[in-house]
Amino acid sequence: MVNSTSLPLFPIPICLYNYGRDNHELNIDLVNDSLSEMIKDPKGNQRSNFGGWHSKAGLEKTYSSFDTLKNKIQESCDDYCDAYGFVKGLQVRQLWSNINHCGDMNVGHHHSNSALTGVYYPAKCIVDNKCEFNYSEGNPLQPGIWDGENGGSIYFQDPCYGLKFSRLRKIQKPTAFNLDAYHTYPVSGLLIIFPSYLIHTVTPFKEKLKRLSISFTANYGTS
Repeated sequence: MVNSTSLPLFPIPICLYNYGRDNHELNIDLVNDSLSEMIKDPKGNQRSNFGGWHSKAGLEKTYSSFDTLKNKIQESCDDYCDAYGFVKGLQVRQLWSNINHCGDMNVGHHHSNSALTGVYYPAKCIVDNKCEFNYSEGNPLQPGIWDGENGGSIYFQDPCYGLKFSRLRKIQKPTAFNLDAYHTYPVSGLLIIFPSYLIHTVTPFKEKLKRLSISFTANYGTS
């Protein structure tokens, strides 16, 4: 009998922290404060957003809701580092809010000037100025860049763009070893933390709604 050993060499650690309904009141405040900031500063910043609204960074200095979220993200970043063998103590800074409307998107980009980055979803969406929440305990990451029907997904792309297995094109079943993209849709209370070099994109949608997310960067010390 032949012994076989499989090693997941060079994996990309993406970690999901699902706060669920425990963050409900905070999520309401985050949505309201984001909408207030958009009224105060309707122009915002132009970054990866094609259409949509990208707030100025540093909202944790203006709103207590964002400061509370920053502290929660800080704890999760420490857990991330501890789980994957990195030194803890990353400083979470530069929280900003993103609001996309019908037809808006965020082009593929990375945040390679930081150590970690991530996205938090306070709500599923906003329809007719009312928040919709979809708390769930399941794993929302799915194969591919979208579900084939709905827009507004965020998808993460393999830095090798699928070239690692370009000759192994006949896939029996999708696994982390043969896929070159994963996606998810906003899940209320979900925080996703990932290495800043990982390219991520937000697809546009046709529905008459607002998609709201909060992003951040984290570094060691003053870097």
